[in-house]
Amino acid sequence: MTENPNGLKSILFVHGNNDLYGAEVVLLQLLRRLDRSRFCPIVVLPTDTKHIHRLSACLDQEGIEYHYVRMGILRRKYFHAMGLVRFWIDFVFGIVSLVAFIRQRRVALVHSNTIAVLCGAFAATITRTPHVWHVHEIIVDPVILRRFLHFLACHLSRAVVTLSGAVRNHVLKDCAGHSNKIHIIHDGIEMERFATSGHGEEVRGNYGIPSEALLVGMVGRVCRWKGQFLFLQAAKLVLERRPGTYFLAVGGVFDDETFYLDQFHEAVENSGLRQNFVISDFRADIPDVLSALDIFVLPSTQPEPFGMVILEAMAAGKPVVAAAHGGPVEIVADNQTGYLVPPKDAQALASAIMRLAERPSLMAAMGAAGRHRAWEHFHVDRYVADFEYLYTELLSGEVGSPGATNTPSRSHRVQTVLRS
Repeated sequence: MTENPNGLKSILFVHGNNDLYGAEVVLLQLLRRLDRSRFCPIVVLPTDTKHIHRLSACLDQEGIEYHYVRMGILRRKYFHAMGLVRFWIDFVFGIVSLVAFIRQRRVALVHSNTIAVLCGAFAATITRTPHVWHVHEIIVDPVILRRFLHFLACHLSRAVVTLSGAVRNHVLKDCAGHSNKIHIIHDGIEMERFATSGHGEEVRGNYGIPSEALLVGMVGRVCRWKGQFLFLQAAKLVLERRPGTYFLAVGGVFDDETFYLDQFHEAVENSGLRQNFVISDFRADIPDVLSALDIFVLPSTQPEPFGMVILEAMAAGKPVVAAAHGGPVEIVADNQTGYLVPPKDAQALASAIMRLAERPSLMAAMGAAGRHRAWEHFHVDRYVADFEYLYTELLSGEVGSPGATNTPSRSHRVQTVLRS
């Protein structure tokens, strides 16, 4: 029996963090809008990020049921001898706990959110519960880990959902025989939330940025590949030609990666740009931050799996300059809603910023085109509808089960629309 006492299909969402960045935001949006006349969402979070209390605080506000479970989540902090021992203990403990939970709550389907979350897939396999693995990552190295995780995703899931064609192609490099199992569902956002924000002046005031100054900004966790240091290099080049330009980098770090933020602060101090380059820790009011900007950049040095913050900037009517690899290639219409520039090229990034800065009318036109594109292709309602359609197919046995025909779902067809 897979229905709870109210006759609804219970879906167990297993997630690996209690923060509020891209993977958490899109999960929260799905949970908020899931059809409660058909589905009952239950969320499981790990105990080792319980203290952050960002996603869980939102779940409290929405009245969405969640539980903390001790379970092994793949994190870089475990990549040493003692860390691996702890991971395997937590991993086994997590599987046992989830198996009991699935059986007790008559869970109909398990949804693992991000490829770092392993316990849900194994628990679903043991209990013979349909499993969806939502892959948010492009893993570059180590290669052996990448191949192992892709193997697990394809063999322990009825369906694998990737948030972009770039991620799907990356998985297929290791699992070419599973193309029918891998669905693309692009992230969607609440367009109205970003289109109506009008508190940009308050954000500028917080950092002492003049209201009339050109402000270029990026939003993203500070880590080794998001491109904050490249952004700083580009800022130095822009300031040589436009001394009155300001730059804002918003984003925090993982608990065990505070050194990245320390290094970033040190680099700004040593660059001599401290008066014009502002670093801010995590902020929850991203619509207000984007409202304050004139130009948004995402200079990731490794392929971005998707780049949801680009959608947010487009919904806010801002022109976007992004590195031309990974998911941003599917979001940004080059020369229409912004510019795609060669990865790791500070000069190209600076040149694109300057092209926009010198033509305010172009900034406005690209911002308007970006907003239109975001509304047309990336609204949250489409995102939720695609997942509900896939869940329905899986629960009816039309996709992924032995003997099923695996006919393409509507989530496959999203990529065709975006080519236009």
